[in-house]
Amino acid sequence: MAQHSSRPTTRKTVFGVAAMAALAVLNAPAVAGFAQHAYHRYEINQPEYKAKYGHWALASLPEKYQLNSIHAILLHTGKVLLIAGSGNSVKLFEGGSFKSTLWDPATGTFKKIDTPADLFCGGHAQLPDGKILVAGGTARYEVLKGDVKRAGGAMLVKNEDPDRARTFPKGTLFRSPSGIEYRSQFPVRVPAAKKTPTGRIGPVKVTASEARVFVEAVEEGPPGITNTTEQYAIVGLKGKDADNLYGIANKLGLDKKDFQGIKDAYEFDPVTEKYTKVGSMSEARWYPTLTTLSDGRVLAVSGLDDIGQVVPGKNEIYDPRTQTWSPAPARYFPTYPSLFLTGRRKIFYSGSNAGYGPADQGRTPGLWDLRTNSFSPVPGLKDPESRTRRRRPRSRRSLPLPRTRREALRPPVATVAGRRIRRAPTPCSADAP
Repeated sequence: MAQHSSRPTTRKTVFGVAAMAALAVLNAPAVAGFAQHAYHRYEINQPEYKAKYGHWALASLPEKYQLNSIHAILLHTGKVLLIAGSGNSVKLFEGGSFKSTLWDPATGTFKKIDTPADLFCGGHAQLPDGKILVAGGTARYEVLKGDVKRAGGAMLVKNEDPDRARTFPKGTLFRSPSGIEYRSQFPVRVPAAKKTPTGRIGPVKVTASEARVFVEAVEEGPPGITNTTEQYAIVGLKGKDADNLYGIANKLGLDKKDFQGIKDAYEFDPVTEKYTKVGSMSEARWYPTLTTLSDGRVLAVSGLDDIGQVVPGKNEIYDPRTQTWSPAPARYFPTYPSLFLTGRRKIFYSGSNAGYGPADQGRTPGLWDLRTNSFSPVPGLKDPESRTRRRRPRSRRSLPLPRTRREALRPPVATVAGRRIRRAPTPCSADAP
């Protein structure tokens, strides 16, 4: 009987072993990664590890309480206030559905909180009595160029009547000299004109007051576009009212419409678990920053205003004793700047911000002295562009680090940019007044 050669079988065996070896080599990182992950899960769940470092766990949020939370605030009651407003949903915004949820981690329970306005992208700060101040929010969502159907922009409403202020409701019509009509998107109040005596005896000088409101053309498309300054009649007014009250607009177009802010402010009481309206800000703000000062008052800066432009340095201070706002030192910042109290009247700006505004304005980190309104630049960041979302999305944020006794009034601040974390040197060594 003829003997068959074993070479083909041997060859197959060698190839099989080689293939399995190759697969083992290729899968080795995955296997090692799985093992490493499994050990990590085991390690972080050990009692001694939890006691030393704490522990993360997923909270199960029932569907009826779910929301796209923009703010998460730990209250003195131990509960957490989650604020979404419209939660970056145009559908919820247009339907007037604004959400807040109160979470009790101790019991794992949740409670819906009646939310009086769209607090999406407002600002918040804690007050000395434990209440939460929430100011600003969304009056209008952005509309990208190409999706804008009606020409729109800012309308200055003038009042030359020194004896009477006027309030015009949302939907008021303004008519151009050529007959094109524009509808106001929000109510607007115009103060009475100002009287100024010209002498002890003689005529009084009257200076028209003005207020701004966003308007859109009634008719869709290019007919509503204008790039010239014109005076607009307010439809429905007659006689002296028609002479004293009118609109002025410089440009109304189909450009991209940015988010627009609101002036509303509220205090949330952790005990009653309710919002209470307080005095409104002078400026509408979307994406502002609120910073609690050492005397318990709150500084509000920046944000997009009622026509979608960055508030030009008009800052305000809230007094919780009177629940009113007053002017603060003027200084320009891009939207949502990272500000930290480093002394009784000193603010550290890390340079981190949400990106809205000119790339060459308000981007430099520094110390802002509110008493003198002086600003001292802080050097040390090697990659300044990483501070701005517009330059590198989702790549930067700033946060205060744990303090020592010596750092009680000058806390160190970390700026997180990509995978690098830098400790800002100047705030650590700045002398608090």
